[in-house]
Amino acid sequence: MEEQKLTNRQLQAEATKNKIYKVSIELLEKKGFDNLKVEDICKTAGVSIGSFYNYFTSKYDILIEIYKRADEYFENEVSINLTNTNAAEAIVEYFDYYANYNDLVGIEIMKQLYNGSNKMFAQKGRYMQALLQEVIKEGQSKGELITTMSSDEINDYLFTAARGVAYDWCIHNGEYDIKEHMHSYFSRLIVIFSQSK
Repeated sequence: MEEQKLTNRQLQAEATKNKIYKVSIELLEKKGFDNLKVEDICKTAGVSIGSFYNYFTSKYDILIEIYKRADEYFENEVSINLTNTNAAEAIVEYFDYYANYNDLVGIEIMKQLYNGSNKMFAQKGRYMQALLQEVIKEGQSKGELITTMSSDEINDYLFTAARGVAYDWCIHNGEYDIKEHMHSYFSRLIVIFSQSK
């Protein structure tokens, strides 16, 4: 099936949305979410307030956009680049990518996301969760991972651990390399899910 080409108008709309998003992220890093104002975003981006509301219903949608882009990253980058065939190693590699994405987003944005009122972390059915679920199910079917827990339970357990590492990185203000720390943490953690031969 051929991909549909975007019209000039659609390309322009996508460029405007990306510009608003990029400016929002820059201001979010400088001011924090509570001090972020739609008026400031529009002024800095050089767009009207009406333009902002064409793409986002409120400043909270900027946070939702971060999650959408994370899922796109996992769909377009991670799913095609996971190289390990052994499930335990693939899971460690998966969380290498997870840490890398946190690092790309940056410590200031991550600190904004890690707060008790953010319910996006608990949202089910996201692509990044589904991808990990596939790896777990395949590992269970090959006898590489334990079956005393369901794939859902293992998925939840692993994400809880990864968010814990990311939160720790936030409260330490990014003072250590999250990629190294996540890799070391998951290399040890995965042992409890690996099936002994």
